[in-house]
Amino acid sequence: MYKNLSLLLLDDLFDLELVAGLTQCEKGNYLDSMVDRQQGMSGYMLQLTTFGTGIIFDGKHSFSTHRGQLLLFTPSAVQHYHRHPESQYWHYKWIYFLPNPKWNKWLNWSNMEEKIGRITIGDDRYFQEISQLFSKIEVELKSSKFFKEDVATSLLEYLLMKSISAEKIEVIPVIDQRILNVCDLILTNLAKNDSLEALAKKVFLSPSRLSHLFKQSLGIGLVQWREVQRISEAKKLLYFSNISISNIAKSLGYEDSLYFSKIFKKHTALSPSKFRTLERCKNNEM
Repeated sequence: MYKNLSLLLLDDLFDLELVAGLTQCEKGNYLDSMVDRQQGMSGYMLQLTTFGTGIIFDGKHSFSTHRGQLLLFTPSAVQHYHRHPESQYWHYKWIYFLPNPKWNKWLNWSNMEEKIGRITIGDDRYFQEISQLFSKIEVELKSSKFFKEDVATSLLEYLLMKSISAEKIEVIPVIDQRILNVCDLILTNLAKNDSLEALAKKVFLSPSRLSHLFKQSLGIGLVQWREVQRISEAKKLLYFSNISISNIAKSLGYEDSLYFSKIFKKHTALSPSKFRTLERCKNNEM
């Protein structure tokens, strides 16, 4: 159930399962007011600051929130926030939702104080990806599509997974830029089967040095990492699209669809067709 709202202030939101929006507080405008829910809400609230500065009071302490600050208000967490008086603006995206029980592992953030999870997204590309997911969920809910709630829920599930990944990124040691460049080269075109030698040449390393640095940095070999990325992308294509399995295989660098199915089953214990059927059935049961 969805309502098109620009400001999350209404009591009837307690009865909704999934709501998303953008609040643009600007000094003196009609949205420039305080949200004060001392008893919290019955569901969860994700909030991402995209511009300006806000002030959050968690029941004991106040703290500022800036661009890239991602907050998770758990049920019954105090929700008391407003634009910072020294900032002309505070824009934030938000999603209110009642979770599926299987999402618990993605709602257990390590940095949780006074029932409010806190993640700072410092990487700009990651911030853009998270921000776009918020927007996609809002757009989907506003659409007239028959399965809009199902699609929005699937996007929310993905957003929660990405949020947990962002939290882990904050504590990972700095990775050699050459390794990051290799990752970018691979992700830019997953269908391309560049050899270790070809990739090493592009970042001015010997193949043996690249192989050693890659495994040291990411804990997995380069070829294996590329395979994991391909299978991850395959899962999304199988779930979100109706592209044939043979075409998915080709788009990910596997000319032989039977070999692709073998690799996919090695990672998931399911054939691609079985995975597509089961995952879509799970979503229909939500």
